[in-house]
Amino acid sequence: MTEVCRELRQRLAAGEWHRDRERFLQWLDGVDGIEACVAQGLEETRSEQNWYLFEGFVNVAYRRPDIRQAPALCSALALRSGEVNNEDIVDALGEVRDPASIDCLAAVIRWEPDWDEFRGLAVKCVWALAAIGTPEAWAVLDEAAATGPEVVREAVYAERS
Repeated sequence: MTEVCRELRQRLAAGEWHRDRERFLQWLDGVDGIEACVAQGLEETRSEQNWYLFEGFVNVAYRRPDIRQAPALCSALALRSGEVNNEDIVDALGEVRDPASIDCLAAVIRWEPDWDEFRGLAVKCVWALAAIGTPEAWAVLDEAAATGPEVVREAVYAERS
């Protein structure tokens, strides 16, 4: 683990993201090449099931996206766990824009968790897939528009216009 990766993990573990976000973001803006550290941190904390620290890495992935982060994000989504913020993970995948994440987003767009009565997670999947923008992503969106609930159909139509 590089010194920068170690420092990122320490700052997240110390809660700097929550306590002093502005200072944390200033530090983050001054660091080059941290995306690989984020991918490593996501994978390690997912394996450890350290969901508090994982969430910190998700927040950094949203700001410093890289396709190397997608596998750990999709793996966490596949758990369909209430211990992770699934919406934040989908938001990060929308920033990462890795076509390899289309299948995991397609699975989540159809998932109807009890806590998501308004289908906000599915709508965020629509936004993430539209951000990826490949023909494969649009095929998933077309299917969702044809078979999904009204709020999902409306989100797909909004992305098309």
